[in-house]
Amino acid sequence: MALPDPEQDSQSEKNDVQIFFEKEDQDACSVDASAFTAQFHQIIEHLLMQMSTEKSTLSVDEVQENNLISVALLKQLNRLFQYKNSILKEELQKVIKEVEQKFTKLQNAQQEVSLIVKEKEHHLNFSSDDQKIALIPLEQFFSEACTDESKKQLKEKCPQELHTARLAWELETRKRLGEEIKQLEELNKKIIAENSALKKKLDEFNPLLLSVIKAVRPLQELVGWDSTNDTLYQERLQHLPRPLFFIFMEIIAFNDIYDEKILVSIKGDLAKLAVNLSRSSSLQVVSLDVSEMEADIVDGEILTNVGSQLDESRVDEEKRMQENLREYHLSVHPLSVQLEISLDNGCVLLLKLQYLTRLKLLSVHTNVQLPNEASAARFSHFLFNESLLDFLFPNDSGTTCPDVAMAAKLQYYKCLFHFAILFQPRIDIAEEIETVGRMYFWLQRLGNLMPVTQQRSDVTVMRTDMNLSDLNVSDSMDFLFTVIAAMKRRMRIRFSLLQQLISMWSLELKYPDSVASWSSVAGAVEFLSWRCATFADFQIHDATKRQCENKLINNNDWFFKASFKLQTLQLEVLLAISCKYPDVVPKLFFCFSKNSDKYTSFNNEIVRAMERHVNFVCIKKIPPEYKDEVLSVQFKCVPILMHLALHLNFGIDENRDSLIDNLLPNMHRGRDREPPLACVDQFISSRANLFRTFPDAAVNCRLFFNFFGKSKKKETSGGHSSLISDKNYVYEISYHNVQPGKMESYLKNYENYSQLLEHKSSAQLLGSWSAVYGTEDQAIHLWRFINGYAGVDETFQLRVRDKEIRLLSDEFAKQCQQRSSSLALSFAFWGEPQPRCSENLYEIRTYILKAGTMLEWAKNWEKAINYRRKEDQNVAGFFAQVGRLCKVTHIWAYKSLENRRILREDSWRAPGWDMHVAYTGTEIWCNVIS
Repeated sequence: MALPDPEQDSQSEKNDVQIFFEKEDQDACSVDASAFTAQFHQIIEHLLMQMSTEKSTLSVDEVQENNLISVALLKQLNRLFQYKNSILKEELQKVIKEVEQKFTKLQNAQQEVSLIVKEKEHHLNFSSDDQKIALIPLEQFFSEACTDESKKQLKEKCPQELHTARLAWELETRKRLGEEIKQLEELNKKIIAENSALKKKLDEFNPLLLSVIKAVRPLQELVGWDSTNDTLYQERLQHLPRPLFFIFMEIIAFNDIYDEKILVSIKGDLAKLAVNLSRSSSLQVVSLDVSEMEADIVDGEILTNVGSQLDESRVDEEKRMQENLREYHLSVHPLSVQLEISLDNGCVLLLKLQYLTRLKLLSVHTNVQLPNEASAARFSHFLFNESLLDFLFPNDSGTTCPDVAMAAKLQYYKCLFHFAILFQPRIDIAEEIETVGRMYFWLQRLGNLMPVTQQRSDVTVMRTDMNLSDLNVSDSMDFLFTVIAAMKRRMRIRFSLLQQLISMWSLELKYPDSVASWSSVAGAVEFLSWRCATFADFQIHDATKRQCENKLINNNDWFFKASFKLQTLQLEVLLAISCKYPDVVPKLFFCFSKNSDKYTSFNNEIVRAMERHVNFVCIKKIPPEYKDEVLSVQFKCVPILMHLALHLNFGIDENRDSLIDNLLPNMHRGRDREPPLACVDQFISSRANLFRTFPDAAVNCRLFFNFFGKSKKKETSGGHSSLISDKNYVYEISYHNVQPGKMESYLKNYENYSQLLEHKSSAQLLGSWSAVYGTEDQAIHLWRFINGYAGVDETFQLRVRDKEIRLLSDEFAKQCQQRSSSLALSFAFWGEPQPRCSENLYEIRTYILKAGTMLEWAKNWEKAINYRRKEDQNVAGFFAQVGRLCKVTHIWAYKSLENRRILREDSWRAPGWDMHVAYTGTEIWCNVIS
């Protein structure tokens, strides 16, 4: 028996398997997908039932054997299902390819169709280039180019021949016009040549014309004729509303009569004005057309198209009104009048007068330009929180009317706005009418726009020291003078307050040297902080709670807190400045503490007396020249109070009240309004008790307390000049105003004169300068006589008797318009002027003092000069002995004007400089010389 061949057996097995799978694939193709799903569910159900019934009786191996058939059926079903899906995917890909091919053919067909359509339109709309020529109308062609017979012939011919005839006529016309253009160009060239010749003649005539204009300029200024002929200015003036025009002319007249520093100008957008004028004119044109068309009624029929045009314009106007009701009723005229009022301290007060076209009212806006913007940023609300105009009419919000008619108009518009709010809640105009730039109705009276039928109840007469007339005068010039003078005063007061507050940042509270001898005093009072506060902070503070309840302080005031320290003792000073400053003086409130985090309430009578004395009594005793330093004067009581508190320990340790009662037995009997240190000195019967309590405290503090009153002048022996000058040198300061254009020859002649005078006498020419800014064309000379007045006499004799010196003196004197000189001495503390090698700009400042104040001036500047020695600025300081008396001259040296600005600002930032130079004099001159 032969053995089976293994290769044959494996081959037969492969064939059987292939036949099996091919048969299954055929079955899969014929069977629907739902049949696979149903068979899958049957197998799963059978498998689950078998597992549930045999789970408890059979083992795991037996269960696996029983389920093996089900798993094999599932794998077979999975293969058939995947085979079915692959066949379906292939069929789907074939369908997609067919669709894409058909879609591509469709797109190609569409493009071909669009090209064909464009080509068709191009052929249908074809026209020759001659048809693009703009020919004259046919009727004009027949009337100008053809006779009657030719017209008939052309009409009978075809249109192409008619078009050709028109083209020929157009060609002839253009040739003729071309020849005319050439002639006009030649004429234009000829005119240009003539114009250039005329322009050359005018240029030659221009110097003569300018000399004539310069000669008649004084006459123009005398008659008030403006020859500038500013077209923009004239156009704006022409379109000003009538009330603004009246006020503008009033201010110009005021400028000519009273104050030339007040500038008035017309501001506004002419483009916006043109739009408003065109809109109003278009409405007027439409209304005129309607009135004309309504008169032309043909057979009882009205032309409705124009009427509908007017209705549409009115509807558009009503829509615009309702869309922006506030803007409509509170619309402002594009042009306004602006006033610039310059003050002596460098501030500029701006008033912008506007006209509300719908309300027919005038409103005014205020603004301030400060000379130092950095300082304005910190305390700007002191200038803008309350309107500057309120100084004229206290407690006036700007809506008080001068007569009944204006009050009725304002009430009508208020009712109108409230009515509008009922139907349009989003538009809030009722509040806007109260704050529309403060409608000060006295401006209506200023422009003489209406008679005053009702006198204002809140109009008050200004202060007597202002020398102003009553506000209820009939002459508008006096009224305008009152307004501007009052606003200048208000601005000066506010700016003075601003400067005081800024100076508080660098305030130094130094105690007298005698206080340093106190055994328990280890150091000076230290200024810790200075900050703004709110009304809420003041309300909850123990030191001011009673004052807030009594309404001595309100939320319109300005509040600050300052903290001081002396050893372990701390003091918080609360400052309240009334919005009615300076009518109400600033108030100080004191509060002591030994803990930096908590300030305790005080109830000591001596502190209360100090507080009351500073707030009510001491301010009245301040001399008038110190009124602008009220805050600094008030804060000078801080060192006194802290040193007393350190010795007596009052306000913190209540166990020391018995000691205070012994020292001040009558403090509770109405004497607490006296100066507290005066009470100490008055009520202590024995000075020994005072010295035992705090040695030298009362005496020294009383001396330091004298700033509240006028200082006692010490008696002096001899003249002031011997006290403030220790040299025998005499100086001559000469001022020569040179004729314009002759400065160079003048300097040459004066050089010859000075050299000869120095050669023949002991006089020394220390310096000669010419003015750069200030009094121009001025030469300043400084001579020194080392032999004193004997040297002055010697030089005087030479000037009178020496012929050569007199001749040279006459030479430079012919070139001067005016000459003046004075003899002066130098301040001992300043030092003698020394030669300077480097090139500098020099500043010469002249002060006119009150008689008898030269010694006080010297004492102030003896301390102040130390602030200016930093960069060797101080050149010389003189006080006059012959010539204009009570005159002081300072000479300073700077590298440049920018260097001058930096050094002067550094000096002002230094603590104490402002106090030394605050009251320099009533008249000051300043020249920059080189």
